[in-house]
Amino acid sequence: MKKTSRYGFWHRNLHWVIATLVIGALALVELHDYAPRGSALRSDMMYWHMQFGLAVLILFVPRLIVRLTGGRPAIVPPLAWWQSIPARLVHWVFYLLMIGQPIVGLLMVQAGNHNPGFWGLSLPQFVAPDKALSKQLGNIHVIAGNVFLWLVIIHALIALWHHWGRKDNTLRRMIYSK
Repeated sequence: MKKTSRYGFWHRNLHWVIATLVIGALALVELHDYAPRGSALRSDMMYWHMQFGLAVLILFVPRLIVRLTGGRPAIVPPLAWWQSIPARLVHWVFYLLMIGQPIVGLLMVQAGNHNPGFWGLSLPQFVAPDKALSKQLGNIHVIAGNVFLWLVIIHALIALWHHWGRKDNTLRRMIYSK
């Protein structure tokens, strides 16, 4: 196997597409409260929040396959062992959130007697309408969303610290530079 200093094409592209969708979904849900209740803008923001979340769920499968089958370029200079453990843990938490957050959101919406569909396609109904269940799932979705938001922020800040503070190749492994 050829050693490389960057992640492969699919790894990088899936990373950035999913990152864009996650950030978009988080931004839409955080900003929708600024739109008037009952307005088309507020409704559209939630619609796109759900579409982005479902797209993350769909792209999770190829992302996980690429992650498990693709190589990981080494970080140069290497991290201390105690730094690599939380880095890997955070990445696995991201994977759990990429699959769990959209599933919980979908079940919450369906339990609330709605079916968002995905780009005009009907989705199977996984749960019967149940307002109490919808509220419980909503609480989980909000907490997980807050965790997701803070992890995204921390992840981005640490990538920048690696690039400008530690001056290693962590960020360069995932960007499109030569």
